Amino acid sequence: MTASPQSLDDSARDQVRAQLLAITGRALTEVRITRVHWPDGPRWVALALVNYRPYPSAPTRRHEVPLAEGGQHYDIALLLSQTFPDADWSLAQDYDVTAGVLRPHTVRLPACLRGEQP
Repeated sequence: MTASPQSLDDSARDQVRAQLLAITGRALTEVRITRVHWPDGPRWVALALVNYRPYPSAPTRRHEVPLAEGGQHYDIALLLSQTFPDADWSLAQDYDVTAGVLRPHTVRLPACLRGEQP
């Protein structure tokens, strides 16, 4: 069973964007939240991404924002889990900050492993 994406209206999306900016100090474009199990118990891990250009004519690329161990990861996970309480948080979730859409993270096989020609 595949969970469907969940989306926010413009006002809620802007509020979440502002809260993520307050937590990280960066204008994020995407966040991935994963629940992991460590020897001392479960933890939330967040991957925060921004768009950037190394120079003006370069294509836009994604860059990972370093997050403080524990606090920022937890704060981002708490924000998104409270914003989307019906999401299946046993799965990794991707949140598109620009669009305000949360969807389960899926890992696509490379084209060569799917039998497709490049």
